Amino acid sequence: MFFVLRLIASTMLFANVSLASAAPAFEDEAICRAAIASLMDRDPKMMQIARIAGDVVFLTYDRPIDNFVWTYRCRIEGNRVVWGDEPGRWRDGPKDDKVFFEVVEGGKQLRIVKAHGDGSSTRQLFDRDAIL
Repeated sequence: MFFVLRLIASTMLFANVSLASAAPAFEDEAICRAAIASLMDRDPKMMQIARIAGDVVFLTYDRPIDNFVWTYRCRIEGNRVVWGDEPGRWRDGPKDDKVFFEVVEGGKQLRIVKAHGDGSSTRQLFDRDAIL
């Protein structure tokens, strides 16, 4: 009897798993790298993870022309990317552009969507190997 109940529970568990969850997920670090790279018009591989504190990812970018090091903060809230300069404020105010991400092509790509205050949006698609 116990075996039958366990089999039913397992079947119900797997029946509720969506196809989207079967796709390989991107870690917060990879999402943040892609989002900040997109915002700053840079290659995501140039964004380095400096440290992680709780749910906040700190990234640095070394500008090649003068070796100035830029530092950013990033956190993921659902499908939204909230970011800020370090030091600086979080870009989460009502007048700030909103940044979202979408995992597409079964986890092979990550799309960064910037929703601008004027109602327009821009999208940038990154292949998994371009981020990791």
